[in-house]
Amino acid sequence: MIARRVLLGGALAGAGLVAAGKARATDWRVLPDRIASADPARALPYNVFLPAGYDRAKGPYPLLVLLHGANTDEQFWAGQIRLWRAAEHGYLAGRLPRFIAVMPGSRDSWWVDRPGIPAESAVVGDLMADVASKYPVMTTREGRAIAGYSAGAFGALRIAMRHPGLFGAAALWAPAIYHDVPPPISAARRARAFAGPDGSFSLQAWKAECWPSLLPAYAAQPLRVPLFVAAGDHDRLETAFEAALLSKTMAEHQPDEIEFRVVDGGHTMRVWEATVDEALAFLFAHLARQQLAQRHD
Repeated sequence: MIARRVLLGGALAGAGLVAAGKARATDWRVLPDRIASADPARALPYNVFLPAGYDRAKGPYPLLVLLHGANTDEQFWAGQIRLWRAAEHGYLAGRLPRFIAVMPGSRDSWWVDRPGIPAESAVVGDLMADVASKYPVMTTREGRAIAGYSAGAFGALRIAMRHPGLFGAAALWAPAIYHDVPPPISAARRARAFAGPDGSFSLQAWKAECWPSLLPAYAAQPLRVPLFVAAGDHDRLETAFEAALLSKTMAEHQPDEIEFRVVDGGHTMRVWEATVDEALAFLFAHLARQQLAQRHD
């Protein structure tokens, strides 16, 4: 594991929030780490959010995996103070548990497996194992959620549908999840993840990975992953339409386990900022229900 350093300490010092009357905002920590793998393609860097009052002896903590969008990396979520404030406020209000979040980095992968870019495999296999070996996190679907923004939402949805036994809930913000073909301005058109033999965008490669191709297998198995979906009404990348289509389709398979929100905004962080409190409450409420149901089985 690489040397650790606090990434958010200075920014958090002025937040002035108090956890349970004792912990200061500076107790929040985001630390750098890396998957321990001899394969450079799988040794993804990641950041870890440790909540105020973190103590290994108090674990295991629920785990939230956060996937970044196109053309960025693991630092995308690290400095999002609004997110960590929502985690703290939710805990103080009794809506959320203390949880650990991990934020892997895989630039331009869209979180799918391609030659030389085994991003999906690295997340569902290496990341889960690496985090569990270093931090006191829950290791069942009842204690794990996944979320993403834009291309990260594409990845979170795919992983949730392809591996429903790993995660008990998912949140998608401004989801770039085009059921047919990405619009011309979408970064998917230029991503290596969907490039054909000549290097140009391959519609065949896209359709093989998008959610409609995964739906038959997902619907045929018994597990359902509750989904929180939010998009901006002025998003030029048409995510509101795609989110609505996904929500309508999935409601046929899990009518009580999907929430859809449209907010005033474009393809910006405004979408998750406006819904992060509700989204986190949704995720952890569903995890809690599953844990309770498991105890009674």
